[in-house]
Amino acid sequence: MKRLFLILLLCLAALPLRAEVLTLQQYTAALVRLRELLAAKQTDAAHFEAITLKNAEVESPNGRFHADAALLTDIEAGRDRNRLLTHLDATIAALRTVAPAPAAPPNAALLEQAKRDEEVAELQQGGDIGLTEPKGPWYQRFVEWLRSVGHWLRDLLERFGEWLSKFWPEEKTRKDTATGGIRWIVIAIVTLIVIIIGVLAVEVVRRSRAAPAEAVEESAPIGSRRDEDPLSRGATEWERYAAQLAATGRIREAIRAWYHAVLVTCYSAHILHYRKGRTNWEYVAAVSPGVAWRAELVQLTKRFEQEWYGSDRSSADALDECATRAQRILDAVRRTARGAA
Repeated sequence: MKRLFLILLLCLAALPLRAEVLTLQQYTAALVRLRELLAAKQTDAAHFEAITLKNAEVESPNGRFHADAALLTDIEAGRDRNRLLTHLDATIAALRTVAPAPAAPPNAALLEQAKRDEEVAELQQGGDIGLTEPKGPWYQRFVEWLRSVGHWLRDLLERFGEWLSKFWPEEKTRKDTATGGIRWIVIAIVTLIVIIIGVLAVEVVRRSRAAPAEAVEESAPIGSRRDEDPLSRGATEWERYAAQLAATGRIREAIRAWYHAVLVTCYSAHILHYRKGRTNWEYVAAVSPGVAWRAELVQLTKRFEQEWYGSDRSSADALDECATRAQRILDAVRRTARGAA
């Protein structure tokens, strides 16, 4: 039965395939399906999916393009499964930056729970309701705060004095006289505390006005959107920038700078044509198979996307490999350009 299925697949592969037009979301979903089949080691099904998808055209916000023939040919030929999975992951990630995945439907149960949590509970009987006083100048608020502190201290010391007076039993007339004396002592202490706080507040305000304002220094960000645009620098500028990034330990960004140097050089030589939204593998597919350095570009693109999209930290060996391959491509393109001139 399995042999009959393989024969049927080969017959279908021999038939001329009509170019099918897919949306960007459909194309991405098809690549995700291919990735699942390869991960499950269903090579026959993946082979058939690659054949049917090979001649498809994809509609994207940036225009129509052909499916990645290089990737689908490798899947059809049954190349190294791990390399194909890495290639698929990088391509899917690049496509999703152009067309984000549709948002998941809202969770009705979670929304209902949030609605119940936001309901205001009924006020309990009793207790005080805090009222927000109108805002005014800072010195008025400070005086009000001092007044409230004074009232609190006065009440606290009065209660403390009344508690102490219980240990000295006296006649009623003497008790009234003692209570009045304690009240005056409390008032004097509160006044002294208020004066001390006021002096300290005035001193703080005076020193804050006298102190010169410190200049605020802003540091340049580690990365910028300029680094994401290959056309923001020339090829030689990207090469110098890659060396600077490598010297500061920013290996992944240095690898991207080398890749941008290659793209900009190909733009200048009219080998590639810049279009916003194109993936790296679309640029690779646009290079003629007869170009001598195309294999270097394929390997450089694989390693760049593995380091940039599939790793949080790159090694010095990865940088050396990418820099070497990029320099070979740059030398080849520049020699061809000088020969044509």
